Amino acid sequence: MTSRVLSLRSARGVIAALSAVCAMAVSAAETPPYEQRSTATAPFTSVRVLDVERMPLERGQYGSTNWGTRTLWRGPNGNGTLRILYVPPGAQGAYVHYHTFHEWAYNIQGDFTNNESTNPLNVSGPVQRFREGYFLSRPPYSLHGGERGRMPHMMSQIGAVILIMEESGVWGETFAVDPAVEKDPSLVKHYGFDHNYKQVKHWSTPRIIDTIDKMPWQPVEGVPGLNAKYLIDDPAHGFRARMWFLEAGAQTPEMLLPHYYKQAHQFNFVINGDLKLQAYANEKKPAETLQLDKHFFFERPPMAIVGVAPGVATEYGAVWLEVTYAKGTAWTKEPTDIEDPIYVNK
Repeated sequence: MTSRVLSLRSARGVIAALSAVCAMAVSAAETPPYEQRSTATAPFTSVRVLDVERMPLERGQYGSTNWGTRTLWRGPNGNGTLRILYVPPGAQGAYVHYHTFHEWAYNIQGDFTNNESTNPLNVSGPVQRFREGYFLSRPPYSLHGGERGRMPHMMSQIGAVILIMEESGVWGETFAVDPAVEKDPSLVKHYGFDHNYKQVKHWSTPRIIDTIDKMPWQPVEGVPGLNAKYLIDDPAHGFRARMWFLEAGAQTPEMLLPHYYKQAHQFNFVINGDLKLQAYANEKKPAETLQLDKHFFFERPPMAIVGVAPGVATEYGAVWLEVTYAKGTAWTKEPTDIEDPIYVNK
């Protein structure tokens, strides 16, 4: 009887071990070669790292086979998309339109032109040419577009690569106001058209920052080797955007060491340089090291323990964009402060 019980236990152990191995194999098979995920044990979650340049390029987006995208993150049920948009030379933007959601963007390289209208009648608005280093935060009900047909001034001169976050569906909550769209049923189907736009009481304006030419690095007080550009700090909507520059060979500041948030969700994009991270499965397990280079992306969801590795974490210097949401992955409707980080091993 005892031997039978032991044999059953042994069999169960073997089955459990085989199941674990199979689960690991399936998980590994599901993870593409350009993606890394740190290990995590509940209630903690994994940090996700993408080598963006190795990702396949999707064509046929935005109604044109010449445009391309790489999708870095997609929200549940399609609610929000963070992607890199590849704009070909000579491209024109959309007709003047607005979103009912917030979006933000960072121009990685090249140029792209919009007009920034302040009224639906203003379909030939002030021209804004986005170039490398431009950061955009566009509130809901901000009119913008490419003014199709106004050539060649409105077209992209050399093409562009743009990191862009749309916090909700791309077209479902986007509405054109240009009369040219209203007159063409195919354009109405593609863009949507708001026949009640005259009832909108407030048209918002975006925050546009030339982070290279117009915004110098600011040394972080008391933190040698760390510099910052404070782009957006908006507790009214639970949203913050910063750029960091950790100088070559600098010691990792305490404020960047591994930590986690209980609710906040964060996206990071390495604009240039190299950066070493440490991620933890939980507060007691040893750290895993993740090596990032130019155009790597990493996502810190709630309860993911990750930070810049202690010691010297960059050999050549690193510049990255950090965007943090207080809760979820969209502007909050009520004022919401971003919580303080919880550090491990301190």
